[in-house]
Amino acid sequence: MSETERCEVRNRLYSDEKLRELVEVRKMNPFQILCGLVMGSLIKRKVISQGMVNIICHDVGPRFLEVLQAMGYVKESYPSGRTGLVELINDVCRAMGMSDVVSVIEDGRGVTVNVDAKFCRLCIRSIDEDVPRSACIFPKIFEAMANHLGIGCSFDPAENFVKKEDGECRITFVCD
Repeated sequence: MSETERCEVRNRLYSDEKLRELVEVRKMNPFQILCGLVMGSLIKRKVISQGMVNIICHDVGPRFLEVLQAMGYVKESYPSGRTGLVELINDVCRAMGMSDVVSVIEDGRGVTVNVDAKFCRLCIRSIDEDVPRSACIFPKIFEAMANHLGIGCSFDPAENFVKKEDGECRITFVCD
């Protein structure tokens, strides 16, 4: 191996194994990776936080919902409560290609979304492992869309952030 080749290997940010994971296991497209890298850089530079992401998602959620409706990915209306939230989240996850491994479960309090962390295509920390904390868009995007549709569910304020346990990210919603 020449000196130039050794320098190139040393300066690579991803190992071949990590690149394989992003492309083959997670099946991410270049745009998803680019968005994750941009968000990761904003977080590392302390330009954005989870709180700011929540505010942005509150504003963007209804607009993005209208785009998904116009494109035929989600319905114009959903039933209120847990049933409607489950249907909406499943439709949005399919439209966005969030992950091949997502479960949306009704429980006594509301709805829990479980995403296998190693398959999420939109997780900032999975794309850029140097990011010190997460800034997941999904809790507030789903909540904003549900509110816009009058579903009557909200991100559980007791949870504050996405919980990561046993390799899964869990988002909990409470419903009226």
